[in-house]
Amino acid sequence: MLENYSNARKFGIAFSWLLVAVCMGIIFSLSHQQSEESAELSLEVMGFFGRFFTKFIEAIGHDTFRSLAHFLEYCGLAALLYNAFLQTFGKPKILLSFAVSVLYCTSDEIHQIFIPGRAFQISDILIDAAGSAVGLIGCICIYAIIKRIIASRNPLKNG
Repeated sequence: MLENYSNARKFGIAFSWLLVAVCMGIIFSLSHQQSEESAELSLEVMGFFGRFFTKFIEAIGHDTFRSLAHFLEYCGLAALLYNAFLQTFGKPKILLSFAVSVLYCTSDEIHQIFIPGRAFQISDILIDAAGSAVGLIGCICIYAIIKRIIASRNPLKNG
């Protein structure tokens, strides 16, 4: 399949999938932390962002902050999957991107069963799935805007 693509296109596809793998690796490594280590890291991250968004961080609290982190990491993973499938197949694979993202978050929750102090939580899967959906909606909107801009700059193709 790739033999008909230019080197630039092959690089784009490989780079897109590399970003997906890196994102999944980061998620895996964060999930592999024991509960105390994970809580300590999220408190450090809260402290970092707290310097800039003190009132917001204080208002939402630690549990909500962790849920927001779950939401955002899967928002990003779904966006990376959307782009990787788009680069690979030349068209978006929205349902496939969502399915892979949700399967990965489910496997991540299963993985946590084996980590001391961690647990399988359906609520995390729902938060991750919501993040995936929002990430994909964002991608759909961004690519639609880009398509319109490109079409408006190329009047020969429009008429």
